[in-house]
Amino acid sequence: MDFKIEVNNNLISVHEGETLLSALWRNGFKVPTLCHMNHFSPTGACRLCAVEVEGKRDLITSCSYPVEKNMKVKTNSPRVIKARKALVELLLSNHPDDCLYCQRNGNCELQWLAEEMNVKERKFFGEKNPDYPDHSSTSVFRDPGKCVLCSRCVRMCEEVQKVTAIDFISRANQTKVNSAFHKGLNVSSCINCGQCIMVCPTAALLDISHIEKVQAALDSGKKEVLFFISPSTAASVAEQVGIKSQQDIAGIINAALKKCGADKVFNLGFACDINVLEESAILNDHMAKNLAMPLLSSCCPAWVQYVEEFRPEWLPFLAPSKSPQQIMGTLLKTHYSEKQKLNPAGVFSVAVMPCVGKKFEASREEMTRQGISGVDAVLTVRELFRFLRTFGIDLKSLAPLQVDEPFEKASAAAWKMGYSGGKAEAVALELYKMNNKGSQDGFKFSVSKNLAGKKETKIKSGKQQFGFAWTSGIEEADSYLQQIIEDNRTDIHYVEVMGCPGGCAGGGGQPISRNPEKPKNRKRLCQEMEKNAHFLSAGENLAVMDLYMGKDAAPGSEKTGEWYHTHFRKREVLK
Repeated sequence: MDFKIEVNNNLISVHEGETLLSALWRNGFKVPTLCHMNHFSPTGACRLCAVEVEGKRDLITSCSYPVEKNMKVKTNSPRVIKARKALVELLLSNHPDDCLYCQRNGNCELQWLAEEMNVKERKFFGEKNPDYPDHSSTSVFRDPGKCVLCSRCVRMCEEVQKVTAIDFISRANQTKVNSAFHKGLNVSSCINCGQCIMVCPTAALLDISHIEKVQAALDSGKKEVLFFISPSTAASVAEQVGIKSQQDIAGIINAALKKCGADKVFNLGFACDINVLEESAILNDHMAKNLAMPLLSSCCPAWVQYVEEFRPEWLPFLAPSKSPQQIMGTLLKTHYSEKQKLNPAGVFSVAVMPCVGKKFEASREEMTRQGISGVDAVLTVRELFRFLRTFGIDLKSLAPLQVDEPFEKASAAAWKMGYSGGKAEAVALELYKMNNKGSQDGFKFSVSKNLAGKKETKIKSGKQQFGFAWTSGIEEADSYLQQIIEDNRTDIHYVEVMGCPGGCAGGGGQPISRNPEKPKNRKRLCQEMEKNAHFLSAGENLAVMDLYMGKDAAPGSEKTGEWYHTHFRKREVLK
């Protein structure tokens, strides 16, 4: 039931049961907050959303207070403004004064609040946080000194990712956010998804930078520096810069990286096609064995690490195929190096990805060959923009350059891997073709248009029926798979799991923004770019099939295992 309340002498319509903050935002009244997260229960931790309500002695936190009939609210009374300003000044009292060279300078919510509250000087002086920054992780950097105790990272880690690698310790003015037993993130249960970075309002959480490694390789003159760009990265760049999907976005990024000194730039979509072919062949074999659990996708490093740490009993059901990033790294250090007569040790491969966890994946011992890592550095989309700014490059002003051979073409499957449900569709198409004499006539993959809708579909090929499902976010994936086990379901044969909500479109390496429409826009761009792909399905990529024929191997065979497969193991971590 709707009714009206008075806000700043204006009547607005509100819904019974909604919070005051939600009603205010929906009606165009800007109220600041640091702790609030959409779709999460309110905490009232930061107190910045305080408003004045007639008849109430104290200011109330609008994020946790439900609307009431006959309410009269003041959102910017002198009392409210004074309280908010004091809260911001207290947060700044022990905050580091390094804004000029802070990575979040210009995109820091505390900085924005200080400007909005007209804070011009430090009025309170608090003791600085004595804890040292934590550089131990291969993916996530944590600086306790910049933490404002908003609880957003803790809640994301616990409620969405179901990991609880970080949590509040101590109490009162000694409260801090830390990992288990004050140890580094490298020995914690962190799965390196980077979602904590995406919700952090300051620079308390950042990705471990690889820009310096890449710059050193470029400056050395002794390395063949090879970049490869994931299709989802190209979509992210287009969305962030405002480039239309009809343009050759990968070609524009190629032109930019060549100006930075890159020797070659390749399309990671080529390796995406290989990954789809491998997993579809593995799935076909998996189904023939009639195993108890469906085959689980393994291209997401955060998901793989979660299984290794929390669900080791599911390891036999993880597809043994390497992720596209690691397949491309292997190709560059073997096939490409041999063709170009290069020493693999002299090749420096750089992945440009929308994922923080890919940094961890590149460092895995299983991803080395004769002591040489397949991927030497990983730049997130955020790092790519910083890297290009260093060289003063304006992407919009560049004419595209054709991505380099031999890894320049990819199918629509490569774009599908950029969002939740896309890879399941790509694998389903290849499986359908395997069981339909190579034809894709009659293939139909039904996906609910509602994001909260059913994430399962069945495809038929002759008398056979295959079940596919897709999930994103660890909590959702874990709950879904447990439900499958409890219900003893045998109708689902493949489950695509992406560790980040929405898939790579909402990845932990994407540009930081509180706009919930960003991941949806990236997904839309990926879907638009599918239409411009060189091929509809991975199996139509002739260059990929030629590579298989050159090795006298077929997808999923033992011969391909050496190049395109890996293994996973149980991990003991602090929990």
